Amino acid sequence: MWANRLLFCLLFSFINLPCFGISVPPSKPLYSIVWKWLGGKSDSAYYFNTTTHPHLIHNLKDAYQIRRAREFWYDKNLDSFNQGKQNWLAVTGFLGRYQTLKGVYRSGFDMVEQTLGGFTVHVHPIGKDTIEFKVHDIKSRWSLFLHLPFVKNVPFDSNLKTQRNMTDCHWFISWRECVSTAYFYQRHFNKMHFKRRQFTGHHF
Repeated sequence: MWANRLLFCLLFSFINLPCFGISVPPSKPLYSIVWKWLGGKSDSAYYFNTTTHPHLIHNLKDAYQIRRAREFWYDKNLDSFNQGKQNWLAVTGFLGRYQTLKGVYRSGFDMVEQTLGGFTVHVHPIGKDTIEFKVHDIKSRWSLFLHLPFVKNVPFDSNLKTQRNMTDCHWFISWRECVSTAYFYQRHFNKMHFKRRQFTGHHF
């Protein structure tokens, strides 16, 4: 299964998507990092934001686990919204699981989501009108091999001139969004009509 996922990612790393009006795929900046990581030549950490990688961020905003994290934040602050207080609370450590086969299916041809896999999401309020998303992803052997219990990670060692292949590599991705009144109403609707499906990211 891990080999299929890797082959899928490598295959589409050579494909542009002009049908979406973008000559360069939003995920293209990630491919060179992945190649370096596979060969032990990557840095220990990489940073992405709307200034440096706007198309990548645009795709990631619509990823399934990001939509779930977004809905979770609006649910956590729904009471404050209903009371007109706007004392927004933060969400830390929301785990966006890739869920192997489900993750591959949900991601489809979105290679940003396919390349990231699982990640952790933090959502922090910036004043009353803005929230900031911070996504933390770790590229590791355990992640590549779909969390097989006998696979051990190799930490990045800054004392070595040459790293071992696939040492742990941290990706930090951040962007800001306006607080949306419509999302609060959507979360209320989801709670009323999707009680058995918590935080599906439906219309988020």
